[in-house]
Amino acid sequence: MFVWSKMSPVSKQSILEERFLGLAQTNAVITELPGKKRFRIEVYCDDKNDGQNLLNEFGGQLSKLKIKDWVKLNASSKRPPIKIRDRLIITDTDDPKEIKKICDRFEGRDVISIPAALAFGTGDHETTSTCLRLLVDLAKEHNKNNKEWSLCDIGTGTGILAIAAKILGSKMVDCFDFDSTAISIAKRNISRNQTSGIFIYEADLFEWEPKKKKCWDIITANIFANVLNANLSKIFNALAPGGNLILSGILREHENSVIESAQKTSLTNPIIYRKGKWVSMHYHKD
Repeated sequence: MFVWSKMSPVSKQSILEERFLGLAQTNAVITELPGKKRFRIEVYCDDKNDGQNLLNEFGGQLSKLKIKDWVKLNASSKRPPIKIRDRLIITDTDDPKEIKKICDRFEGRDVISIPAALAFGTGDHETTSTCLRLLVDLAKEHNKNNKEWSLCDIGTGTGILAIAAKILGSKMVDCFDFDSTAISIAKRNISRNQTSGIFIYEADLFEWEPKKKKCWDIITANIFANVLNANLSKIFNALAPGGNLILSGILREHENSVIESAQKTSLTNPIIYRKGKWVSMHYHKD
C-alpha cells in the first residue's frame, strides 16, 4: 500500500475536502495542524499508479506505507474526558484505574471508553458530539414516557452511538458499517463497555435492506452527504412512524442538497445544528 500526502494552507481545505471527502473517498484523511493555518491530507492507495496520479495532479509526496501497529500507537490521545449533557462521559482511556477515577469524579454519569483507533467516532468531532447530545435528549424523552425504543446506527465507526443508545436505555440496537476494520473495532468497544445485546454487522448502505421491513424509532447516520442523498428514501422507509432521524457528517456546502433530498421523502422542517464547517440535522417523521 502507498500513501500520498500534501501540506496545504487552510484556504484550500474546502477544495480538497470536496475532491476527496465529498465523493465518499473512504481512504482519505485530513488532519488540522496546530495554529489552524495549515492542514495535511493523506490518501491511501492500494496501487502505486493511483498515488502517482495524485502526485502528478496535486504535487505533494508519495511513499510506501510502513506497516505499524496503529491501534497500539493511537491507543490514547490523552485528551480530557468529554461531557455529554449531564448524562455521559466519553474517555479515550481503557485503563481500568483511570476509568475508575473518572467514574468517581463524575459520579452519577455513565462513562464510555472509546480509545482512538482506525475508525471514526471518538466523541470529540463536531458531528459525533452533536449526535450524542441529540441522542441523550431523545432517550430522556422516551424514558420519561416509559416508552421502549429502538435504534439503528448507519455507518457505526467505533460503535460509539450504538453503545450510548444501549446505555441510555434502548431495548433494541442495530448498527452496521461497510468497513470490516470498523466492525472489528466497534465489537471490541461494545465488549469493553459491557453493552451486550447490540446487533452489529458489515453492510454497504447502497445494498442494505432492513430485514422483514424492520423499522426503528431512532436512526442515526453520521456519513457523507452524497451517500445520504442517494439513500434517504431507504432510510426514511426504515424509520418508524413518529420516529426521529439524526443526520450528520454534512459539510455546510452540502446542507441544501440534503434538505432537498429529504423533502422528496416527505421529511421537512429539520432542526439544524451548525458547528464550524459541519452540519447536523434532526428530523421527525409524522
